[in-house]
Amino acid sequence: MNALKKFTRSQLFMPVVCVVLVLLINVVYDVAQGRPFYEFFRIYLSDAAEPVLQGRLISILNRGSEVAILAIGMTLVVSASAGTDISVGSVMSLCACVCCTVLAGDMAPQTTELAVPLIVGILAGLVVGCLCGAFNGFLVANLNIQPMVATLILYSAARAIGLLVNHDFIIYVRNDTFAVLGGYVGPVPTPIIIAAACIL
Repeated sequence: MNALKKFTRSQLFMPVVCVVLVLLINVVYDVAQGRPFYEFFRIYLSDAAEPVLQGRLISILNRGSEVAILAIGMTLVVSASAGTDISVGSVMSLCACVCCTVLAGDMAPQTTELAVPLIVGILAGLVVGCLCGAFNGFLVANLNIQPMVATLILYSAARAIGLLVNHDFIIYVRNDTFAVLGGYVGPVPTPIIIAAACIL
């Protein structure tokens, strides 16, 4: 009984209850639609020339992988400074703009050929992300500005800087090598693999 009381007072209690509730709603919905109760949890290989993993759980993991990667960085910020970085979405947008602009080069806004090797574009995006993080960290650690206030700068400015980098274009990089990052490695979606590697 003491263990139950301790768990109900834990910070994990409400998240666990919400997850269980969502799962129950999906199970009840499937049963009401005449499908097996385990339909929500079913993972299977598609009937295609190159079979890939499919299922609702795979879709959730695939679509949620970007948020999971951002959440890892946010967790580090919260644990280190007890503050919240509100600029993560805008910084991610800026990094993506830099990466695609570098990859497309003079062929922007659409290209099927990479202007530079893929690794150069990825490193360019990572360097910009590191610079943004260093800027936020300098404001918080050296100037003693509250984290939420300090990161409000890039929250507002990073997307606009990204538009300037892209010259107000939406850049499309339709290249098979680049598409692997949003495609599949064997039967498993690449974003799930990247998110799992970041978590580990």
